[in-house]
This record gives sequence, structure tokens and C-alpha cells, in this order.
Amino acid sequence: MTDIDVRDIAALRQQGDLGEFLRQTRNDEAATNAQRKRLVYRHTDLVDQLRLIGQDPWNGRIPPPEWGGAINTSPIRAALLAIATEAEKRAGHQQAAA
Repeated sequence: MTDIDVRDIAALRQQGDLGEFLRQTRNDEAATNAQRKRLVYRHTDLVDQLRLIGQDPWNGRIPPPEWGGAINTSPIRAALLAIATEAEKRAGHQQAAA
């Protein structure tokens, strides 16, 4: 989600734009997750890695880098990030070869 603070939320609410902002943010996140999922599921070895960490089926979401004000040190987050990064790297190589 976009980094906003309490003042931003108050201003959006006052302008009547908070609902639209939240809808757009949710839609953007859903599109990003769907794209990430498509990239990962193209590669059976990456799907196998998802299974090894208990994340298949997976919706493409990677948990946030911070949670509750602390750095998110979850090994699942780290593994999902590595898998998605590898899928994106492979997709970049495929586009360069095309």
C-alpha cells in the first residue's frame, strides 16, 4: 500500500476522496499480485518451491516489509520475495531474448 500518514487520510476524507483512494489502492494491489502470480506459475520449479513452504495455492501477495512497526523477518516472506524475484528475472530474460 502507498505510504500515507494520518494527515493524508484526514485530507482525503475531508475532500471525499478516501473511498476512491482505498478502492484504487486495492485494485492496484490486486493487479500486482495477479501479475506476480502469473509470472511464478509459469515455472514448475518455482511452484515446487511454493509447495515446500506451504504456499501453494498462492495469490501473488508478498507480506509487507514492516508489520506492527517492526521489520517483518518472516521466513515465508523472505522465501516468497525470492521466488517472485526469480520469476521476474526470468521474465526479463525472456523479453530480452524475444
